[in-house]
Amino acid sequence: MKNFFIYPTYKIRSSNQYFDDTPNQDQWQKEVYMYAKKIFVNNKFSKVIDVGCGSAYKLLKYFANDKTLGIDLSPTVNWLRTHYPNKEWTDQFEPILNYDLIIASDIIEHMPDPDMLLDLVQSCRTKLIIFSTPDRDLLNNDQGPPNNPSHVREWNMLEFNNYIGSRFHILDHFISNREQGTQVILAKNNTNAL
Repeated sequence: MKNFFIYPTYKIRSSNQYFDDTPNQDQWQKEVYMYAKKIFVNNKFSKVIDVGCGSAYKLLKYFANDKTLGIDLSPTVNWLRTHYPNKEWTDQFEPILNYDLIIASDIIEHMPDPDMLLDLVQSCRTKLIIFSTPDRDLLNNDQGPPNNPSHVREWNMLEFNNYIGSRFHILDHFISNREQGTQVILAKNNTNAL
């Protein structure tokens, strides 16, 4: 089994539970979206994709006046279409072109095959990408599996940097919320030039 740059003896979760994010607002990853909005404004972007948007509370809060597309699993997208019919939602994880920024906030740890997310992000050819995920070292669970039953695996900062850096050019990598253990990477496709 592929280890996605995590040390070989780390124990992954063989099956994870679907996580229903629709009741949540900005209890988690708030600072990720604040950072994304800053990057969006500073670069004069106009369109953003949120992969794994969940309730879309943060997407709609920080990008209310911008062109947005939220991507998530069917149960969540059905809920979003009912609650926010004037916005764009899809449950199709396929390439979408002509967007400036992708946010993939705390989705990669939920995926049995995280390469699927990286393949999607690469194929969209956006100008910049923001990834976030828990830093396993800050969560004090080095051996795995993750304490969160909806997480398949978690990376420490070095592992996540190596994994994302194997496919993207990393521009910044930092802890955005130490208490919640959130690490953030700002990256661009290796083939893109800003």
